Amino acid sequence: MLINRRNLLASSAFLYGLPSWAADPYPSKPVRFMTPNSAGSGADGMTRRLADHLGRALSIPFFVENIPGAGGVLGSENLVKSDPDGYTLSLISSNYVVFPHLYKKLSFNALKDITAVAGVAKTPMVLVTRSGFAANTAAELRQLAQREPEKITLGSSGNGTILHLAGMLMQEQGKFKLTHVPYKGAGPVVPDLVSGIVDVAFFSYASVEGLVKQGRLKVLGVSSAKRVPELPDVPALAETFPGCVLDAWYAVVGPKGMPNAVVQKLNKAITATIESDAFRGQIRAEGAVPLPMSPDALQQFLRDEYAKHGELVSRSGAVIQ
Repeated sequence: MLINRRNLLASSAFLYGLPSWAADPYPSKPVRFMTPNSAGSGADGMTRRLADHLGRALSIPFFVENIPGAGGVLGSENLVKSDPDGYTLSLISSNYVVFPHLYKKLSFNALKDITAVAGVAKTPMVLVTRSGFAANTAAELRQLAQREPEKITLGSSGNGTILHLAGMLMQEQGKFKLTHVPYKGAGPVVPDLVSGIVDVAFFSYASVEGLVKQGRLKVLGVSSAKRVPELPDVPALAETFPGCVLDAWYAVVGPKGMPNAVVQKLNKAITATIESDAFRGQIRAEGAVPLPMSPDALQQFLRDEYAKHGELVSRSGAVIQ
């Protein structure tokens, strides 16, 4: 069949006008995989594990970049300003739906300025205390607190953070009162918890597992709806305080406007990775379980979590100017 010269020129102009990623099969170059969290955090560890698996699955390096600061705002600002070509992604955690309610002014819309890609995992938080503390369960903690209201202290990583909100929800559902002691980050809480300067605190299990196994901390309860296999003898808080469920979670998102074909390919690769025996085995020790979701399901999940955490932040009264 003869090709009309005019049509050939028009077709060539169209192809040359497309972005470079449209002409090449995705991915054809390294992927920048950000996390708005500091190195060594639970989110950082999850990002690096996932990056390693995805790099091998897609035969392209996924380079992890930590951009912490302002509770996740700085890293998220960096993400939404990036090209939506699939070569800049971010692993976000529960805090992503918390900070928009804490800061009065943000330069972006946390829900509208991203592309939902895939769910990754969820993990319960654990309520821990020093080994010599009088209570061994959440029920016993409530009894102590009701006898001496506000005498027992609750340490957290800061006003309005997910660790603070978990403690607030527990008090609401359990109808008792602790004295909140906010810190600048989760790290400084740990030594004060071990030494007894503060009495109880919530953490991801991964961040305190070593101290629990050493016997320096003990777990009073887990924030999931049911007990976790790694701590079968520890009651879920919901057993004692119905409705006290607040899992931490991780998901992958990109800038607004990513091509659907790229989103679907990433979702397929991420879902296959998190459902693999190798990945499950890596996160099982933390009490984490895969949380596979389609892009549409993740978008709705983020909306629901945004509303849920917004209500918790509002009740906490926490605001950052």
